[in-house]
Amino acid sequence: MSMKLDAESYLKSGSNELRVLEYRTCGMSFGINILKVNKIVSNLEDFTSVPESHPAVKGMFKDMNRLVPVVDLAEFLGVQCESKRLNKVIVTEFFGMQTGLWVDRIDWIHHFRWEHVIDAQDVFSGINQRYVIGIVKPTEDHMVLLLDYETILLDLCPNLASKNTNVPAGAHAGFQDKRVLVAEDSPAVRLMLVDQITKQGGIVVEATDGKHAWDQFTKQHFDLVISDVEMPQVDGLALTLNIRQSDRPNTPVIVYSSIGDVGMKARAAFLKADAHITKLNFEELMQVAETLMRGEKLIHTGFEDIAELEVTTTVPV
Repeated sequence: MSMKLDAESYLKSGSNELRVLEYRTCGMSFGINILKVNKIVSNLEDFTSVPESHPAVKGMFKDMNRLVPVVDLAEFLGVQCESKRLNKVIVTEFFGMQTGLWVDRIDWIHHFRWEHVIDAQDVFSGINQRYVIGIVKPTEDHMVLLLDYETILLDLCPNLASKNTNVPAGAHAGFQDKRVLVAEDSPAVRLMLVDQITKQGGIVVEATDGKHAWDQFTKQHFDLVISDVEMPQVDGLALTLNIRQSDRPNTPVIVYSSIGDVGMKARAAFLKADAHITKLNFEELMQVAETLMRGEKLIHTGFEDIAELEVTTTVPV
C-alpha cells in the first residue's frame, strides 16, 4: 500500500527545521534532534552491568531482540552533581546502532529553524571543548546545549571508526583530482571524511554548516557534494534544494547522515539527492561517489526501502 503526501507540507516538515527533545541531567539542559530518538524508557528490564567497560557505560538492557548499552551522560561529560535520579533512558540510533542515554528527566519538545541554532564554535572560540556543537534558546533566559552525539559515540567506541574507515589509499582512483565539497558540522566525522577522500587523491573543501557550504558552492565548481543533514544555519536538505535550483543543478549530491529512517530518506529523495548513505559506511560511500562522478546510474541509492512512498508534486522543487 502506497502513502501519498502533500509535497508542500512534506517539504516544510523536512527542510531547515528541527524538533529538539530537551532533557536534563545534573541540573543542566541538553537537547537532541527528535529524529534520532527511538523511544524513551522509564523502567529498565533485564538490566545488566558490563565489567571492564568505559566508566560511563553503566550496563545494558534488552529492548525487543536487541541489547542496548546504557551511558550515564553526566558521568561521560564530567558533570558533577550531588545526586542523580537517572530515571529515564533515551534510546538513540547512530551509525545503525542503538545506544541508551541515562538522564534525570525529560522536559519538552521545542521547534526551531536551523538558522536559529547558535554555532558553539562561535561562542567557545579558543576554548577547548569537544562535545557541545550548538545552542538553542527556547526563551530569552533559557539555553539548551546540543551535543555532538556522534563524537561522543566515537570516543566511547574508538574501534567503530577504525573498523569502518579502513579504506586503502588509492583504492578508489575515481577520486583522483576530483573536487569534493564536504558539509559536516561534527569535527570528528568531517575529519574522517577529509582523510578518506584525500587518501584517494581527491581535493576537499570543508564546510562546517550548510550556509558555509552553499557559499562555497556558489564560488567554485565541484564534482561532488557530500552533506550531513543536521547542521546550523542551513541543513543538508535545504542545501540540496538550493543546489537543485542553482545554475549547476546536476552536481551529484550524497546525503550522508546518521539518521537512516525512512522519513529522512524520503525527504532526501523528494529533494532529488542522488543517494542517502548512513554514516560510517565509508566503503559504500566511496563506491557510490565514484559511480556518480563517472556520470553512471546508481544501482543502490539508499532509497530502495521507500519505493512505495508516493509524493504529489504540488510545488516546484
